[in-house]
Amino acid sequence: MCRIALALLRGSSARRERLRDPTGERAGRSYIFDEKFSPVWDESLLDSVHTTSRAPEWWRLALDIHSRRDDYDAIVTWGERLSLALTIVQRLARSRKPHIAMMGQFRKPNIQIPLRLFGGSLHAVITWTSVQRRYLIERLGFPSERVYLVRHYVDELFYSPRAAEEDIICSVGAEMRDYPTLTQALRGTDLRCHVATDHMRIPHRVRFLADRRVPVETLAVPVDAKVTIGRKALLELRDLYARSRFVVVPLVPSESDNGVTVLLEAMAMGKPVICSRTRGQVDVIQDGVTGIYVPVGDPVALREAMLSLWNEPQRAHAMGARARAYVEQHHTLERFASNVRAAAEASLEGRPAPDSWWTGATALTAPA
Repeated sequence: MCRIALALLRGSSARRERLRDPTGERAGRSYIFDEKFSPVWDESLLDSVHTTSRAPEWWRLALDIHSRRDDYDAIVTWGERLSLALTIVQRLARSRKPHIAMMGQFRKPNIQIPLRLFGGSLHAVITWTSVQRRYLIERLGFPSERVYLVRHYVDELFYSPRAAEEDIICSVGAEMRDYPTLTQALRGTDLRCHVATDHMRIPHRVRFLADRRVPVETLAVPVDAKVTIGRKALLELRDLYARSRFVVVPLVPSESDNGVTVLLEAMAMGKPVICSRTRGQVDVIQDGVTGIYVPVGDPVALREAMLSLWNEPQRAHAMGARARAYVEQHHTLERFASNVRAAAEASLEGRPAPDSWWTGATALTAPA
């Protein structure tokens, strides 16, 4: 058994005491990842590092990981900034450890360029988007046998169906969202909708720079529908999902799987989803079965889809039930954590990534 260290950036929330609830009723179960890899690094470790460095925490964490490399057989990093930082550090170092990067984006210039320059030090990549996997292989030349594809996860116990009066619909999230189209689609309807965010992250005018953060109010279109805006705490968000007959994820054009977290949370709650059909968001929704795709930036098509599901509650409930069943089969938290571990161990043992199906525990067993 390999000794694998997992490094990830949890942000400031990692410094707070977390409620551990195996039932998933009161809190999410992120500790499951901790139990699959030993030990776990995150930003909270930096609190004990006495330094005057003004370097970003992800860079400092990468240096700390590299300094402890001899304690482990391999290192798994989760997230673009941390993964790229450790890739650069290891490429410049004389001594390396197998580095397996978990990443979901490869096309952005600020990710693509460092990968072209320093990606040779990566042992393997684990990703959850088939479109980005193809780009990494076909455009960046990374060997396909070292790119493992796993299905994204959702905490299916925390986000689970629960009884509530469905008196609203909702839209959640900030990444590459198209809320102006949503508000146009809501105009003239009686639908109540809550948009659970206070900003959007959309492409920067200068492509090399990271996405820019824009307050929702600056791009919203005046509507006569009952639309409210505001972020929700975790338990409040779950209650909002429960009250919603369906969830809408309007997206701007993108080749990344933007919105996947919200889609899976809603589906785990037993809710159908309506989503913009972008080039990158193709791995979760079964059109007409668990959700509905609509053209990007088309308020008329979006309005028709919303009114259709709202006026046909039995159809919406049946679609939501199929969505929940799909999550239970493919996207559970435990399955994701196990598949990531299995992919990491397969890469270290020299077993190539399957090229024609999703990586799973059974697909990565050694041949008889």
